[in-house]
Amino acid sequence: MLATIMMCGAVMTGLTACSNEDNNNGNVQEKRVALLLPDNSRIDRWGTDLKNLEDAMTTYGIKTVSCVAPETAEGAELQVEQLKKAINDGVKYIVLTTVDYKKINESGLLEQHPDVKVVCHDRFIFDNPRIAFFSSTNTKEVGRTQAQFLIDQFQASGKESMTLEILQGPAFDGNSKDYYDGAIELLQKYIDDGKLVVKSGKTAFNDVMADSWSIEDEKKAMEDRLKSYAEGECPDMVLAAADNAAQGAIAALEGAGITNMPIITGQDNSPASQALIKSGKQTMTIDKNLKDMANNTAMIVNGLINNTPITGSQTVAGIPTIYSKITVITKDDF
Repeated sequence: MLATIMMCGAVMTGLTACSNEDNNNGNVQEKRVALLLPDNSRIDRWGTDLKNLEDAMTTYGIKTVSCVAPETAEGAELQVEQLKKAINDGVKYIVLTTVDYKKINESGLLEQHPDVKVVCHDRFIFDNPRIAFFSSTNTKEVGRTQAQFLIDQFQASGKESMTLEILQGPAFDGNSKDYYDGAIELLQKYIDDGKLVVKSGKTAFNDVMADSWSIEDEKKAMEDRLKSYAEGECPDMVLAAADNAAQGAIAALEGAGITNMPIITGQDNSPASQALIKSGKQTMTIDKNLKDMANNTAMIVNGLINNTPITGSQTVAGIPTIYSKITVITKDDF
């Protein structure tokens, strides 16, 4: 974390100097944005997102400063400090993927600085009307897509019933609840009808969320579910909300001596899960078209800087939103 603070601080200092110099020219409106994202210590894709965002901003001539924070309680506090520093250094446009959206809200920084425009990238900041725009995938649709994949597998099996367990992410990531809501919207009827049997009895979000997105925490969650099964047995299907959850589930199953893996979902199309899909251990993942998402975010920021009207394809809590396309990836795609 110290390295993260030092790196970010050094970059921010450079930005401040550049800002002071450019502001001497009153005829030029400087294009600059702070990119505040989680680091990739728990989820690999954040490194990809950051690179994609930096590249996309460059195509618009937008100067960027990048700060990352670990997805921990300490990292959530660090990200608040990074946000505060960016604002104090005069940055008016911020792309933010929160470590913990509640900590951002509790800081009051967005309310205190209404001139700062914040674009949420991938993760939404709930309960905050100060968000200018949201660039993401349709998170509920991701959950519905995973659920429909499982339902299709069940229907194709010809069985009267199959067993299912659910692994979600942490509550501090608002997307976790959206993934869950989208999935349970389709699965609940099958659960109620006894066609999909959740032996652990854990179906409510508060029962299926993990402490974090880390593979280790998701492994612990799967180990907990396996307590409801006889030795050597496992569920027929696992609704794993993300690739880290899928990888954690597979680690737990292998630790329990399971060699014939259940049907397991995922999302993020991570390299590790690609390998697991090729080997037949994970069944599917969802590609969220990260380059497209980054391009959308850069387009939004450029529009805000130049006061160019931007039309969102959707709204989330009244905030204009642009969604990138999602694609189901299975072994057939390799």
